[in-house]
Amino acid sequence: MSARTLAALQVGAVPRWIVVLSALVLLSLLFSTALLTVGYSVLRYLRRRRRDAVREDLRAGLLERLYGGDDPDWEAWVETLSKRERSVTEELLEEYLRELRGSDARALFGLGEALGIPERARADLADGGYYERLGALTWLGLLQDPPSVEALERHCTGTPRERAAAAKVLYLSDYPDLPSTGARLLLRDASEAFTVFGIDTLYRVVESDPGPLFERAAADAHTWPPALLQQVLLVARNVNTVVGDADLSWVVTALSSPDERTRAEAARALGGYGWRPSLRGEVDVGDLGMDPSPAVRASVYRMLGEWGDADAVETLMWLAAMEPESRARVAAAEALVSHRERYGVSPPPAIADAWSWATAHAWFDELATDVSTERRR
Repeated sequence: MSARTLAALQVGAVPRWIVVLSALVLLSLLFSTALLTVGYSVLRYLRRRRRDAVREDLRAGLLERLYGGDDPDWEAWVETLSKRERSVTEELLEEYLRELRGSDARALFGLGEALGIPERARADLADGGYYERLGALTWLGLLQDPPSVEALERHCTGTPRERAAAAKVLYLSDYPDLPSTGARLLLRDASEAFTVFGIDTLYRVVESDPGPLFERAAADAHTWPPALLQQVLLVARNVNTVVGDADLSWVVTALSSPDERTRAEAARALGGYGWRPSLRGEVDVGDLGMDPSPAVRASVYRMLGEWGDADAVETLMWLAAMEPESRARVAAAEALVSHRERYGVSPPPAIADAWSWATAHAWFDELATDVSTERRR
């Protein structure tokens, strides 16, 4: 007997009323599910409409008190609000604190106090979970009401995200001695790379004084994973303030890292320090220019271009003439083109094509700058 015949007999053996009953049960379940889904959607729609109506009324009341007189009397207003209205008011407060600056934002700090947000945030720092701590740090940053550094170090250094959020609170609050405290929060005992938010925060807290960053790196860089070290090197390269007496030993050591990206970032980080004879004596540029990685060699060319003196340009010309990789030749040509007028640099034949491209690119950049300047005028 074939399988098809057997299946047909088995189906035929099922009583008809069972098939009908099963179909009715299935249809009722589908109908109930559809009814529940529609009902839930309608309920959410009605709640959203009521919440939107409440939101507009509260927005009007908030703005009236913010701009209607010298004393908004937030405490008295908050006492009149229901639990739902307080929740909506907190949403509005967060929205405005993200948009407003100066005296308008400071006037709203009192509303945060009246709603009890700083007190709840500090409690969440001490007793809340991961997301509660991040939310608390967000509020304390918006309200420019930082907790003690001791509390931040005790509760908010478990992950790179928390470290960055804690340092951002201090940054937003114009905390005294921000570079030193911020660098310590972010980097002391750090063992993981940061997110983009963390890198940006590190840059912001040390931008005015990179010294504490260099001090921390000199002490701890040997303990950091390559990804974190690369991030710190990136920040060190981009800070606007050059530290005259900075300890650069950790950067020089990174030039010998087995990780090629670390070597490349280290070379770029030294671009602003070519004026230091002691550093020039520690860095074997000829050896760096023979690195097996084209990316590292390109960084060395850019470093020499930033140093920009006659010796650096001469070394750059010598290395460029031997460069076998096309993208690295472009990096060398770009670095040389920036000095073509000062030193009368002409391209080595080996990089003639890259030189032509770099020259055209530099001309276009100059033209775009001139047009932009003229428009501003």
